[in-house]
Amino acid sequence: MSLKTILITLSCIAIVFCLITFYVVFYGGNGTYVVSSVSGPNAEIFATSAASGTASSATSSTLVLQPIPASSTAASSTQLGATPVTWTQGNETLSATGATISGSQLTLDVQVTMGSVGECVPLDLRMIADEQGDLSPPATSQFTFPDTGTCNGTPGETYSAQPVIFALPSPVAFPIILTTGSTANILFEVTQNSDGSLNVQLPPNSD
Repeated sequence: MSLKTILITLSCIAIVFCLITFYVVFYGGNGTYVVSSVSGPNAEIFATSAASGTASSATSSTLVLQPIPASSTAASSTQLGATPVTWTQGNETLSATGATISGSQLTLDVQVTMGSVGECVPLDLRMIADEQGDLSPPATSQFTFPDTGTCNGTPGETYSAQPVIFALPSPVAFPIILTTGSTANILFEVTQNSDGSLNVQLPPNSD
């Protein structure tokens, strides 16, 4: 066999291999790639993505990461003690009607019943911050009543669930002791039950 014939034969074989390679790379498999097995913490994400990709298109897929919902540590159920925490402050009557803890915040709900005089109701509530009896003021600067937009209440009006927010230390220690301040100066507490619900009540043995 002559050298010319050998070169022609080798060239033909090379062309055939090039054609096969071109077909495999650009046309073979229809662009579909299969992952045989995925394990670990991302297995569910990949499985969901693969299913949605198959339903929408056989030639493309999109990996969508779902946001992880933020966890909440809120105790929203409140049980009031047998004796309501109620006090008089000037011409008004105030009552602690509920409490919620969310993260590092205590929100105390206070009902305010106005007397016969329209006036600004001072926010004298304080939290006992430590064993030395230091007082911590609320983050809420004042009552803001819905009909006036200020601390000035309308004579004879009752305002329910006025939120008063306190910043809590970390970790939270129960009971949380508060004082009404002003001339009444009544101590009361927020305690937590085993199910996470809260009690707003006068301290035991307190009449």
